[in-house]
Amino acid sequence: MASAFASSTPAACGRLFIRCATSLLVALLMVPTAAWCQAERTSVATRFGPVDVQALPPAGAGPVRSDIRLRGASLGQVDGDAGLVKLSVHDDADYVLVDAVQPDPQCRHRFTVLQIGPGDEATMSQPFGDCLVGFGARRAAGNLVIQLVQEGAAQPQTDPVVHEFVWMHDRVKELTNVLTRCGAAQATAASRWTPVASEQSARVVTGTGRAWFHTAPLAECKLPALFVIPGDVLTVLHVYGDYADVAYRNPRTGRAATGWLWLDRLSAGAPAPDAQLADPERH
Repeated sequence: MASAFASSTPAACGRLFIRCATSLLVALLMVPTAAWCQAERTSVATRFGPVDVQALPPAGAGPVRSDIRLRGASLGQVDGDAGLVKLSVHDDADYVLVDAVQPDPQCRHRFTVLQIGPGDEATMSQPFGDCLVGFGARRAAGNLVIQLVQEGAAQPQTDPVVHEFVWMHDRVKELTNVLTRCGAAQATAASRWTPVASEQSARVVTGTGRAWFHTAPLAECKLPALFVIPGDVLTVLHVYGDYADVAYRNPRTGRAATGWLWLDRLSAGAPAPDAQLADPERH
């Protein structure tokens, strides 16, 4: 079960635009569990030097433009008031997403991605993803995949609203698949999760009340009828951000379940043999 990726609606916060399709992710980017929940900034640090935005005065009645700069030298310009998001998906290079905000209230966003490094190399893509907003990022077959989502209400488990764009051979191409938010978050997590060693995998549910399963590491992906309760013993397979990918078998009924639980509802270490609770509410 995933990205990258939380709240599903971006919200303005002064000059910073907060991307809150978290948990999930990275997907690409950044924030585990958090398909992404990072503030856009006008300057970010990479391993190969700082990237910053310099606002340019409009030419007459023309649009606002932004100059994207690496170590003080221009990489190129974009139309709109640009913000930067450092992506946590990296290999020999670092990646920065440029979100250029447009004046059109019906189509406010246009994206560009930067590859910084290795060494002195730097590449800036052509614009893509018009009228969408950021969601997350991941890697697939060695390529960077950026996830953008349609604004507005959607059913995260069923509505196909996440578009994926792959960057390869210095160009961005939209993939034919359109995913649900939960599907995108799962794909992101599966590309970035941390496997848990078998000797550390046995955990006990802690806290109070029901601990709900999720189909992906995203708050909105909660399953409405599947949960465990304090004292239940389960196996943690992977960890991604604030979530654990778990497998559970009810000792009374033999019923098995897999999914994502909040990591803070699980203890560390192996449980005692009598840790299971004989409670009829347990699923």
